[in-house]
Amino acid sequence: MNSVTFNPTPAGRFGEAALWGSAGLVVLALHIGAGFYLMREPEMAAGDNTPPPAIMIELAPEPEAAMPEETQIAEQTQDSEEIKSDTPEPVEPQPEPPPQEVTPPEPPPPEPVIEEPPPEPVPEPVQEVTESVPEEPPEPQVDPIVEEQMAALDNVEVPLPVMRPPEPVEKKPEEPVKKKVAEKPRPKKQVQATKASQEAKVDATQSDRTAAQQTSTSSSASSSMSPQRWQGRLAAHLERRKKYPAAARSRREEGTVSVRFQIDNSGNVLSVSLSRSSGSDALDQEVLALMKRASPVPAPPAGVNKTITVPIRFTIR
Repeated sequence: MNSVTFNPTPAGRFGEAALWGSAGLVVLALHIGAGFYLMREPEMAAGDNTPPPAIMIELAPEPEAAMPEETQIAEQTQDSEEIKSDTPEPVEPQPEPPPQEVTPPEPPPPEPVIEEPPPEPVPEPVQEVTESVPEEPPEPQVDPIVEEQMAALDNVEVPLPVMRPPEPVEKKPEEPVKKKVAEKPRPKKQVQATKASQEAKVDATQSDRTAAQQTSTSSSASSSMSPQRWQGRLAAHLERRKKYPAAARSRREEGTVSVRFQIDNSGNVLSVSLSRSSGSDALDQEVLALMKRASPVPAPPAGVNKTITVPIRFTIR
């Protein structure tokens, strides 16, 4: 019996090479995976005699030995059929459909413009006109000391003026007409003395007239002044001339002295006395000296009591 040998075709050789190549790749992948696993394991503790874990490596099955010629022929025919089935049949390209004409979309119709009515004019706010009321001037501040003095003066009884009948005017008797006598000539010294005496008389007469005018002016001003206003002027007159004694200031002595004094129609102080002491001799003596220093005081109006009591207060500020 003759033996028939077939030489392997190029397709068979290609399949065998692909088989061995895939087996080598599998073995290489297993080695790489085992090495990566060993690198990630923690180091074994010193003195640990436990055996290292077993490494399982799966190897590709070895190719079987050449079978009899019949088997090889069958395998070759099967491989040729597989190669034929693996090669795709040429597909005829389908003709591309003709491009359709693209019509541009019609623009949307413009929206109708609605004319808005003009806004109604806003009426301007009417400003309320307020009449400016003039502020009343502040009342002048009055010194508390002056208030006390005025309060004390308010307690003074002011008698009502008594209507007196007009005084009868005395008629001067008519002087007899003196006959002019021819004067004899006088010596020069006597004439000069006479002139000097006449000039002195004229000066005295003028001074008397001036004093009378001042007295009449003050009396007329005081007669037109109310008692309350005169009391205020009297308190201010005394306050301006008051002095704080140095000895009392050094000892920081304070107090109020009530003084009683009597005046005439021109305001001259006639008598002074203390109605109540402050307890400090220096302050009491200063009040007595003040009344002498302040004389004459403002002339009182007609009908006012001429005996007055006034409190004078001493306070260290």
